[in-house]
Amino acid sequence: MAKPNLLFISPVMPALTGNGPAMRAGIMLEALAADHDVHLLVIPVVGAPSGSGADRWASRWCARLAVHRVGDRVDPLFRLIARIKDPRERLAAHARYPRPLLCRFATTRAVRDAARLFQGVRFREVHVFRLYMAPFAEPYLAGGAADRPTCRLDLDDHESRTRRGLAALHEAAGDEAGASVERSEADRYAVLERHYLPRFHRVYVCSEADRRALARHDGCRHAAVIPNAVRLPVSTTAGRRDGPFTFLFVGTLGYYPNEDAALFFCSEVLPRLRAAAREPLRVLLVGTNPSARVRALARAGEVTVTGAVPALAEYYAAADAVVVPLRAGGGTRIKVLEAFSHRRPVVSTSVGAAGIDARRETHLLIADTPRAFAEQCVRLIQAPRLRRELA
Repeated sequence: MAKPNLLFISPVMPALTGNGPAMRAGIMLEALAADHDVHLLVIPVVGAPSGSGADRWASRWCARLAVHRVGDRVDPLFRLIARIKDPRERLAAHARYPRPLLCRFATTRAVRDAARLFQGVRFREVHVFRLYMAPFAEPYLAGGAADRPTCRLDLDDHESRTRRGLAALHEAAGDEAGASVERSEADRYAVLERHYLPRFHRVYVCSEADRRALARHDGCRHAAVIPNAVRLPVSTTAGRRDGPFTFLFVGTLGYYPNEDAALFFCSEVLPRLRAAAREPLRVLLVGTNPSARVRALARAGEVTVTGAVPALAEYYAAADAVVVPLRAGGGTRIKVLEAFSHRRPVVSTSVGAAGIDARRETHLLIADTPRAFAEQCVRLIQAPRLRRELA
């Protein structure tokens, strides 16, 4: 019996590894392909699509894969705003832009051309990954009851809530311009949530906290939780090795919450940790697109900033502990789940562990101030038994 056709719309190439969105999209693609002929439409609004390796992996699960590049199809209004020379006037104009910035590529023409890529295919279901991709589902949401496919939206992240957290983080850092941008984005995402969530048959989030927030603030009663997941590594290494005690932080280092986490750990936690530990330490900051401020953290013999790496296994193998010093962000942290899968003890902030059903002192250590975070790290250095229990 032929499997029903499903259209999967994603801003990233689904993958086995990489950043959190790519990995979640990969898990979803693999699951959906078991019961559907998946037609994957990647619209890379957040950067270039992954290389041929990710393409080949995703193609294994697809009846067809298409990449719809829209980088040159920006909303004319957004183009006009970008040409404003005065920074304050440009910021004010951005605040008045009617949609989230990542929706600037979803012009009428771009949406129409995307739908034409699969012209003639009758879809039983449409699966959209991330709220800002919902405009590309308009041709399917607009159909009549008889011919409309079942449409599902995987938010992954409760965007309006996350953006408000980012605004608070910018504000705490004294960056009022950045805070203003994020507050405007939060308001725009809230409008988008009210517009699109009722139009999808089912909405998915990755944590129970997000599901409750959607129900409470947005009246969304048809949301369900699909937790984030990671694939278990083929093998793991355990036990302390010779050399400095090594802390690992993994993340897309050009993403502001991860940049802030790296700066927080190296600038506020590490000096306290260095003084208390009284032994050599090493910090590995691993991830793509490190900002100039993150690159400046590199310190010979102590802090290494790697940039993009082909695989993470060797860095987990080299680490004695994983730190997740996030102070803002949404969803649940795949980086915490990855650390668990590699049997590495974790020290995290409350934000970093949010949405994960893990108990402090049993599955991980939690601290939210520089002093407390350093103290928890020292505990791991000085207590091999604790490291083994948490791993």
